[in-house]
Amino acid sequence: MNRIGDEEAHSTAPKSESCDTRTRRVCEWGIVLIIAAAYLTHLTPGHVFVSDDFAAYVMHAANLAEGRPYTAIHFVPNPKALWLAPSNGYPPVYPLLLTPAYRIWGLNLRTLKAVTVLCFVGFLGIFAELIRPTFSPVLSFCTLLILGFNPVFWEQKDLLLSEFPYLMFSFGTLLAIQTVYKNLSAGEFRTPMVLVVSVLIYLSYGTRTIGIALLLALALGDLLKFGKPSRFLIGVMVLTAVFIAAQTLYLASPKGYLSAAKLSPQMVASNAVFYGKTLSYAWQNGVSKALQIGFALAFTALAAVSFIRGAWKNRSAQHFYLLLYILVLIFWSAQIGMRGLLPIVPLYFVFGLEESGRIVNHLGGAIARVCVIFALLFVALTYAGEMRRSSQAPLEPNVLDPSAQEMFRFLRVNTRPEEVLVFPKPRTLALYTNRSVTSLAPNEEPGDAYEFMKAVRAPILVKPNWSPPSWQALLDSHLGQPVRVFQNSEYQVFRMKVNGNFQSASGPPDNRRTNMAPKKTVAGGD
Repeated sequence: MNRIGDEEAHSTAPKSESCDTRTRRVCEWGIVLIIAAAYLTHLTPGHVFVSDDFAAYVMHAANLAEGRPYTAIHFVPNPKALWLAPSNGYPPVYPLLLTPAYRIWGLNLRTLKAVTVLCFVGFLGIFAELIRPTFSPVLSFCTLLILGFNPVFWEQKDLLLSEFPYLMFSFGTLLAIQTVYKNLSAGEFRTPMVLVVSVLIYLSYGTRTIGIALLLALALGDLLKFGKPSRFLIGVMVLTAVFIAAQTLYLASPKGYLSAAKLSPQMVASNAVFYGKTLSYAWQNGVSKALQIGFALAFTALAAVSFIRGAWKNRSAQHFYLLLYILVLIFWSAQIGMRGLLPIVPLYFVFGLEESGRIVNHLGGAIARVCVIFALLFVALTYAGEMRRSSQAPLEPNVLDPSAQEMFRFLRVNTRPEEVLVFPKPRTLALYTNRSVTSLAPNEEPGDAYEFMKAVRAPILVKPNWSPPSWQALLDSHLGQPVRVFQNSEYQVFRMKVNGNFQSASGPPDNRRTNMAPKKTVAGGD
C-alpha cells in the first residue's frame, strides 16, 4: 500500500489527527469491541446445511479432542464430485482452535461459532495496526466500520468455516512482514522475527492451503528488494517448510486440493468473469441490482488504480499476495463464490478507500467533509437494505429443524454402522449419524450414480426436498428397486439393492408420512 502523505492525512481528518498513537489505538479497539459485541450477541442457533464444510471441521476437532485419527470423518469421496471436499481431510489449524471448546462443551454450535467470531475480532485488531501507517485516524475508523459491518462478513459469523481464522493469520503475516522489512538488510537474520513470520505463514497455510501464496509473495518481495534471497527469507522458507512437512506427515496433506487445479483457458476465463461478478456482492443493497453493480464497478476501478500505483512503487508482499491469491482462484476448477474472495476483500476495501481518500484530499475543506459524510451515509443505507432483505428471506434448511432431527434419529436407529449413506451434504449427515456418507454429482446420470452406489456399497439414499433433480431421476429409473422407508415434510429415505439383496436392518419398509410443522429454525439445542 502506498503511504498517504501527512498533508493529505491532515486534510482528511483535521481534528482526529491531533490524537496520539495511544489514543488512536484505544479508539480503534473501541470500534473493534463494538463490532465484536454485535457479532457475539447475534449468533443464530444450529447451522445451515448449505455450508457442509462446517461438519468436517467439527469432526476433525472431535477427533483431536477424543484421540481418534484426525482424518476419520466418515466421508466417502465421489470421483465425479471432487469439489465437495478433499478425501484426506481439511487443514488442521482451524480444528485445533475449535478443539478446546469442543472438549469442554461438546457439540455446542453456538460456542464453536463464538470461537470463530473471536478470530475475526483478532483480525480486526491486526487490520487496524496494518493500515495505521497508511490511513488518517478518521479514514481508519471508517474503514473498520465499513469492513466490520459489511453484510458478507456479518453473514459469515453464523458459519463454522475457516475464513475468519485465515483472515487473522494471513493479515498477521502481512503485518509482521511489513514490520520487519521496514529496515531489514540482506545480511540480517533476526531469529525472533524469522520464527514469528514462519509460524504465521504456517498457521495461514494450516488453516487454508491457499496460504502458501503468502510465502511466495514474501519471496518475490524479498528478491525484488535485494536482488537475491536475503538471510531472513532463507530462514523463513526453511522453517516454514519444516512446519508444512510435519503437518503433511502427521495430520493432513494438500493432495486433495492439488487434484482440483486445472489449466484450461476456457475455465480460467469463466472463473475470472465469475469472481468479478461475485465481488459486486460486497455492495449488495437489497433494493437495486443496477445500483449495486454500478457502485461496485466504480469502487473496483478506484481500488485497481490504487493497487497499480502501489505495486509499481513499493512491490510489497501485500501486492504480490493479492495477485497470487487471485491467480489460484481462477486456476481452481471449483468456483467457491464469496468464500473464495472473503480473505482478500479487506485489501480490496483498503485500496478502494485509499484512492477515494486521495481524491477527497484534493477537494479539501468543507467539500471533503460533505463527500465523506455522503459516502458513509450511502454505505450505511446499502448495508441496511441488504440486511433487511436477508432478514426477510426464507430460512435455509438447518440441522436443528424438527424434520432434520427426526431424520437423523431414524438413520441412527435403523441403519447399521457399516452401511454407507448417500446425501447431498455428506459431512453434515456423517456428523449427526456417525455413519459413513457419500454424495452424488449434481448432474450424474442415473446409471453412473447407481454404479457408484454399488461400488461403495451404499444402500441408503437420503433425499431432501432441496436435492438436485438428478436424484429424483435416479429414483424414477428404478435402478436398485428403491423402497421408501421414511418420509417427513422435508426428507425421504430410500433403501436400494446394491449387491443383489436388500441390506435391511430395520424390518419392513416404513411408508408412514409424518405430519411436520412448517420448516423453521428452532432456538436452543446447540
